[in-house]
Amino acid sequence: MFGTGVASFGHVNGVHLQNVDQWEQYIAFLEQGRLPLGRALPVRQEELLIREMILQLKTGELDVGYFRDKFNVDVLDNFGEAYRDLGSRGFLTIGQELVKLTQAGLLQVDRLLPAFFLPEHRGARYT
Repeated sequence: MFGTGVASFGHVNGVHLQNVDQWEQYIAFLEQGRLPLGRALPVRQEELLIREMILQLKTGELDVGYFRDKFNVDVLDNFGEAYRDLGSRGFLTIGQELVKLTQAGLLQVDRLLPAFFLPEHRGARYT
């Protein structure tokens, strides 16, 4: 999956890609017949799980069984502390098979997601 547009994300053959984040540079690359890639990062299985988990959370719901089936991981166990903290603060509710963001959680979901990042990715620039 290739992302199209400035700063868009994509994923190809185990490599996470992001396009350049400046319009002028993006257009210049295209005019030169080059892909407008700004960075690329090979990702581990754990990182893929986190990326998919974050994307599901951004939709407002997370299907716990999906991660058990695809990654053989119980995200409520692996990320239990983060889920419990966000739940106690009123940002989400936790069921056996479904995590659901509250209205307060949906309104600021991007600010809440670093709780699930690997330590080395916390505080990194995100565009």
